[in-house]
Amino acid sequence: MPPSQQVIALRGSATAIADYLRYAIYSILFLRGVYAIEDFMVVNKFDLELLIATNEELETYVSSVLSQVEQWLMTQTINQVVLVIVSKETKQTLERWVFDVKALEPQPGAPPKPDAEVHEEVRSMLAGIRGTNSMLSDIQEPALCNILAHIKDDGQDAVADGWEDTHTHAIEMDSATEVKLKKASTAVHQIQATVVYRDD
Repeated sequence: MPPSQQVIALRGSATAIADYLRYAIYSILFLRGVYAIEDFMVVNKFDLELLIATNEELETYVSSVLSQVEQWLMTQTINQVVLVIVSKETKQTLERWVFDVKALEPQPGAPPKPDAEVHEEVRSMLAGIRGTNSMLSDIQEPALCNILAHIKDDGQDAVADGWEDTHTHAIEMDSATEVKLKKASTAVHQIQATVVYRDD
């Protein structure tokens, strides 16, 4: 693939992954009761009814985060995006929704991955998030969310404006359950979603 086409493919992949993350984050925040239905509106995407935020503060926050994530995807310096749900009162981490991102090695002469195939994989992942909600206990307390990004050690732009080092909000695995969802990939990136939740 000529360099100009590689740049186009990389940009398109970064945008597609950021779009998926947006819908996944909004679905999780609604399904887990962190935000109310009044904070969202329904749109049709990937042949699914999905949510986008009408809450201005939430939309500004998520858009700002994903704008930077998209830049990191373009430079292939990001490993992971994590949505954490935290108790508002105790600050204890209740759930970690982890999205592992992997840059794929280009295959010389390989045809581009059809959009329809990418969309089918994304639909499957988003449906998996909905399905996983049914096995999780309801969150019985007011909760907050935070979005973390794990950057490669050699990422030159790892310290971006508005970002700072923070703790991982890890959950001890002896009191938690981990569920992996299906993978999805473009021709350039692969994403794997996992949820870790307390079961104590």
